[in-house]
Amino acid sequence: MRKPTMQRIADQLGISKNSVSLALTGRAGVSEELREKVLDTALEIGYPMEKLKTKTSMKSAHMIGLIAREEIFAENTFFGVINLHIEKEITSREGHLLLHAVDKESEENLILPSFVTEKKVDGLLILSHLRKEFIQAIIQSGIPVVLVDHHDPNLNVDSVLTDNRKGAYLATKQLITKGARSVGFIGEIAKSPSYRERFEGFRDAMEEEGLSVESQWINHHVNEQESLVNAYIQSIHLLPDAWFCANDHIGFLITRSLDKLGVHVPEQCSVCGFDDSIYATLSLPQLSTIAINKEYFANRSVVQLYRRIENMEKPFEKILLTTELVERNTTKL
Repeated sequence: MRKPTMQRIADQLGISKNSVSLALTGRAGVSEELREKVLDTALEIGYPMEKLKTKTSMKSAHMIGLIAREEIFAENTFFGVINLHIEKEITSREGHLLLHAVDKESEENLILPSFVTEKKVDGLLILSHLRKEFIQAIIQSGIPVVLVDHHDPNLNVDSVLTDNRKGAYLATKQLITKGARSVGFIGEIAKSPSYRERFEGFRDAMEEEGLSVESQWINHHVNEQESLVNAYIQSIHLLPDAWFCANDHIGFLITRSLDKLGVHVPEQCSVCGFDDSIYATLSLPQLSTIAINKEYFANRSVVQLYRRIENMEKPFEKILLTTELVERNTTKL
């Protein structure tokens, strides 16, 4: 009978010996699903127990806090999906999740959640953006923190981010490759650093292609209300060949506005959004967009927080996650 070795586990599962080692020692680099399979196989073949970290020992029952503005918890598209997967990942580690919605008064007056002031959590995830001063007050509590889809150069903290600039750059380049010689941008960049980065990526692509960024086709301020978007589109004397939008909701609204004007999408005007949210599939025609793996985004954020909990002294990291262009029916083939 073959000896119960790591190589035998690797052969049985069709994976590398290194992956087996990572799983058995509780280190990062393998998924929780694969770790479970490796552990089960190790027990099955009689791998020496003194060399084996048990499932319980690998999963500390940490209490984790998730903090976000009130509207983020009501969001059932981009952040709603991330929130769901964060909860699943923490539960898979036998941890517990506490949620706190920050209202405007608390954010303005730096009123922190009680589970922070009373040190009832082992780590904190802050979802999307909050005032810098509010986040700084949380950091000063000494509890490990990871920012999810937000960062600030003045804060010493880990961040897990979408590569917004590159995603917007790729989307704009594709619009130009498909024949657009004029491209507009719409998105309230003061609302989110992510939107500002998306505008910067758009601008980089336009400049690289030698195309001017025309002020008449740039709107940094319009609120995501259908009536306001309609009014803006109707006020433009000459439409651009394409629109790049800071998110899918804006792309959805612009597509509806163009349809009301009798402008055919994508034959007369292309539209591309960002986030691959539910608005991209509700749109008629369905919206081309920039997608990020939301499940991986959530899982990577939790992994980073657990790493920070285990090692408070390591350098802070800004982790950029790649994006993918999803072409549907609002851009020319």
